[in-house]
Amino acid sequence: MKPIIIVGTIFVHFALISYGIGIIAEQIKHRVTRFIIMFLGCGLIFDIAATACMITGSARGFISLHGFLGYSCLLAMAVDSTLIMRHRLKYSDQEVPRALHLLSRYAYLWWVLGAYITGGLLVYLRVSARQLGL
Repeated sequence: MKPIIIVGTIFVHFALISYGIGIIAEQIKHRVTRFIIMFLGCGLIFDIAATACMITGSARGFISLHGFLGYSCLLAMAVDSTLIMRHRLKYSDQEVPRALHLLSRYAYLWWVLGAYITGGLLVYLRVSARQLGL
């Protein structure tokens, strides 16, 4: 495996941890604190770095099923993080509206299922098929 892909994989794990801490804290508190902003921001940075590493190290190019899935998940988390940060700037630590609260939950679930689990599974299947000569 190329070193840039290994670095990208490490960044994806850091993104999972950061997003997870940020979103779970928001889901429990129903408020946006500096702590939540910090972890969502770190998750977004790690996710962007991971995506850049994966694109750079990929032999399949910019457009692929795995790429489309990853881009859509990154976009979902970027939109959610932006809306969460905007809510914090506008309303300080007031309770998060139900729609934004649900969007955060669904964006995170989409990211975990799409980018983290399915993305990893697609790579595993492709590598396994290559090793079997398929």
